[in-house]
Amino acid sequence: MKKETKQIAVAAIVLAAVLLTGCVDQASEMSADEIASMMEAKQESIEDFSATVIMTSSYGGEVATERALMMNKAPDKSRMEYTEPAEVAGMVMVTNGSTMWTYDPAKNRVTKMELPDMGDGTSEMEYTQVVKGILDETDISLEGIETIDSRSTYRLNVSPKDGVEMGPITGMRVWVDRENWMLIGMEMYDKDGNPISKVEYRDIAFNTGIPDSEFVFEAPAGAEVVETSFEDMMPEEMTLEDARANLTFDLRVPSYLPDGYEFDHAMLLGDLYGSEQEILSLKYTNGSGILHLRECVSDGSDQLKPAMGEPEIVSINGTDGEFTSMFGRNSLQWSADGIDYSLSGEFEQDELVRIAESLV
Repeated sequence: MKKETKQIAVAAIVLAAVLLTGCVDQASEMSADEIASMMEAKQESIEDFSATVIMTSSYGGEVATERALMMNKAPDKSRMEYTEPAEVAGMVMVTNGSTMWTYDPAKNRVTKMELPDMGDGTSEMEYTQVVKGILDETDISLEGIETIDSRSTYRLNVSPKDGVEMGPITGMRVWVDRENWMLIGMEMYDKDGNPISKVEYRDIAFNTGIPDSEFVFEAPAGAEVVETSFEDMMPEEMTLEDARANLTFDLRVPSYLPDGYEFDHAMLLGDLYGSEQEILSLKYTNGSGILHLRECVSDGSDQLKPAMGEPEIVSINGTDGEFTSMFGRNSLQWSADGIDYSLSGEFEQDELVRIAESLV
């Protein structure tokens, strides 16, 4: 799900990127292409903006909402401070273009990470390039006019062009302010038309002259400061022998695999997910398809349990497990002898159970 999670995050960034300024006379109706052209044309006028961002995710019948205060300054400075829910309130992420700081108030810990050199001098947050990219890869159609948060908006349907993959996202709906051309909402859907996530921007202010001092982070008194790098954050690919040598629990591997599948590599993912747990990921492939097996010591945190779909209870060697399906991928989670397991891939339930029951 790493790629899919990243794609959703990029889509949220795109929403921030297309916030627009300027007030122009509006025609009573415009084509989708004309609206897209106006959006794209306004990008270079954005020097900075601030907003309250509300992010809502819907998985397995559960809805989770996060709220944060955001500041951005071209070309590569950003600040986000979470205010809701309570468990993440006070978390801060600040980037000045070369360094990123993340503060976790629950652990009173600051992580300082030097960002990689992009090489071409281009920031991945550069608004114009991101917007042009998304407009090049999607088809846009005008659905109508709708009032959102007391503002009149164009409601647009956005879908990937033929041959363009956007992970679990098969469609989006966006709302563009008719007065000042800012995009104030976006909702993403899966292949069945179910909402995956929604991002809304409120209290938006443009070009107010946000000072650079807003993007300088000072660690709170008494906070632990941990320095790392982008390279350090990326997990290293290992052999099974190396993985066993780095684990404190016994690694189990499947004795049965679908035809053509074989072991590719192992990775330790605990640091990647911000967890102090050892989370082992094993990748199996037949060259095109992928089977993932993850293992970690049980601690009641549901570290391996994805938020996807309504679970179906299945038996794995006499132990209850949960089978879920979403985005074209199936997943099986269970616990045995103090270890949590997660198995996922494009396989039917019976096949996943057979693989799970073969672990030795």
